Amino acid sequence: MPQAAPQAASQPASYKAYEDPGAIDAPLAPHPMLGRHDFEQLHRTRRRFSWSLTAAMLLVYFGFILTLAFRPDLLALRLAADQPMNIGIPIGFGMFAFTFALVAIYVYRTNTVYDPMIADIRNGEPS
Repeated sequence: MPQAAPQAASQPASYKAYEDPGAIDAPLAPHPMLGRHDFEQLHRTRRRFSWSLTAAMLLVYFGFILTLAFRPDLLALRLAADQPMNIGIPIGFGMFAFTFALVAIYVYRTNTVYDPMIADIRNGEPS
């Protein structure tokens, strides 16, 4: 009769649910970090900032698309009377520049504000 290989003394928590079906119904305890005031403040601040950048990008993008859809004559204005380029082309490229600027703002804020807050939270220092 073949013998089974010995099992390790401690198994990951995910295996315990298979050994004890009652463990599946056990309530999950929230992570202690979620209740800390400084973590909540970090989460709230980052969320507010990222949503404001998202709103700015959506406003610019949909403003351009809606102008293109409902008032194309505004984007068809020529930059100069004797030049074939209209104003819509630089505005379209300006949207790319605006997007890169938003990314740069987010990266700068993350590096200067959020990363030090995260480091303080990891080190257990109250902010």
